[in-house]
Amino acid sequence: MQSVGLPPISDEFMEAELGDARRVARLCKLSEAMAIAPGGSLPRQADDDAELEATYRFLGNPDVSPEAVLQAHVRKTQKRAAEHNHVLVLHDTTKFSFSGTKKREGLGRITCDRQQGFLAHASLCVSPAGEPLGLVELMAWTRGSARKGRTSQYDPDRESLRWHELAHSVEELLHGHTQVIHVMDREGDAYELLADLLEHDARFVVRVCHNRRLDKDKRSQGSPMLFDTLAAAPARFDREVILGKRKRAFSAKKRKVFPSRESRTTRLEARAQRIEIAIGNGAPAHLPPTLELNFVDVRETEPPEGASPVVWRLVTTEPIDTPEEVAAIVDTYRQRWLIEEYFKAIKTGCAYEELQLESAHGLLTALAVYSVVAWRILLLRWLCRAEPEAPAERALSQTQLDVLKAERAQAGRPLPEKPTVQDALYAVASLGGHHRRREPPGWQTLKHGYERLLRLEAGWVLALTVTGAMTRCVER
Repeated sequence: MQSVGLPPISDEFMEAELGDARRVARLCKLSEAMAIAPGGSLPRQADDDAELEATYRFLGNPDVSPEAVLQAHVRKTQKRAAEHNHVLVLHDTTKFSFSGTKKREGLGRITCDRQQGFLAHASLCVSPAGEPLGLVELMAWTRGSARKGRTSQYDPDRESLRWHELAHSVEELLHGHTQVIHVMDREGDAYELLADLLEHDARFVVRVCHNRRLDKDKRSQGSPMLFDTLAAAPARFDREVILGKRKRAFSAKKRKVFPSRESRTTRLEARAQRIEIAIGNGAPAHLPPTLELNFVDVRETEPPEGASPVVWRLVTTEPIDTPEEVAAIVDTYRQRWLIEEYFKAIKTGCAYEELQLESAHGLLTALAVYSVVAWRILLLRWLCRAEPEAPAERALSQTQLDVLKAERAQAGRPLPEKPTVQDALYAVASLGGHHRRREPPGWQTLKHGYERLLRLEAGWVLALTVTGAMTRCVER
C-alpha cells in the first residue's frame, strides 16, 4: 500500500477493458460519485439529470459486463497481494434482496416470503495482519421460483460447487505472485471440498461443522467421534482475548449457532491434534476413503454465568507442532470476521439493496462498483485500528489532510502539527458524528465522515482552481 495516502477510488477502474475509452471514463466518474455518497441514491449521486441518465445507460448497457467492471480492481488486488509472502483469502456467501412487488428482470426467489434477489459468493484478499487488499472473486446466481429438495451429490449445478470453483479461480489468479491460505466458515466443512483442496495442494483453515465418525467401518458401534477425540487432545496454549459484541440474529437458526453477546475479555485455550477422518455416507464414491488433517479446538475456559462459551473447531493444512503455529492458525481464522464487515459495508454503508434498478444486469454492474467502494471503507477503518500511530499520510492524501486541518481549526479542535492515522481518522469520524469520549468509531461512522470529507475536498479543489484562474486573468 502506498505511503502517500490512498489514491482516488477511480484508480481501481482506470485499466478496465470495456471496449470504449468513454465507458472507462464514465465508470471512473461513477465510482467517484458512489464513493462521495456511498449510502445515497443514484439521483443523489448524480450532479444533474444528464449525469443521472448517463449512469442509467452505463449500468444497463449489455456490452458492459459486471465481470469486466470488477476485473480492473482484481488486477490491482493481485499486485497488492504480491507484496506479501502469503495472503489470506476469506470466502463467504450472502443474500441480496430487493423490495417491491414489481418483478425485476433476472432476479429469483431469495426468502420464504418470495422476496426477489440473488446470492453472491465473495473472496476477499487480506494480508496476514488483516489489511484488506481487495476482492479477488465474486460469483452471483439466482434460485428458481420453487424450493428444491435435497440436491443430489452428482448434480453439476449444485450450489456447493461454488466453494470449489472460487478456490480454484483464486489459486490460478495468485499463482506465482504469492501463497494463499483459504479461510472458510462452517459451510466450507464438506468432505468433498476438503479432499479437493488437498488434491490441489491448497492451504486452508476451515471451521468444523460436522462431528464425524473416525472409524472407516460405518456400521461399527461405539466408533470414536471427532469432537470427543479433539477435546481430549493435549493443550497447546491459552491466551487472553477481547471478544467483540454480537447483536441478536434475526433467524432462530442463526441465533442458535451465533448467540448474541456483549463485548468481554476472556481466556481461550487451544488443543491440537492430527486426526484421520473417514468419508461420510453422502460423499461421492470417487473420493478417498480417509483424509488425515490437523485439527484445532479453541474454547473459552471460564465463560460468564449464563453466557454461551466460545467454541471453535478448526481443520487445517497448517502445521501444529508448536504453540506458536497453533496460535497462528487461531489468528488466521479470527481474520474471517472481516468478510462479515465487508458485506455490512455493501448492504448498510452503501445501501446497495435500496437501489431501484429494474434488472439483474444493472444491479450486478452496480455491485461490481460498490464492492470496491465497500473495500475502501473497510480499509479506512482497518488503518485506524491497526496502524494508529503511523503518519496520517498513510491513510489520506495531502489535499485531504489540508482540508481536514482547515475544518478542524475552524471547529476549534485543531489537529496536531504531525497528525497520526488515528488523529486523522478520528477527525474524519467526527465529521460523521463521532465523539471521542465514546468507543472507537465503527465503519459506518467513518463512512459518513469520509463522505463529507470527499465533498469538502471537491469544494476545496474547485476553489483553488477558480482562484488560480482569476489570478492568471489579473496577471494578463
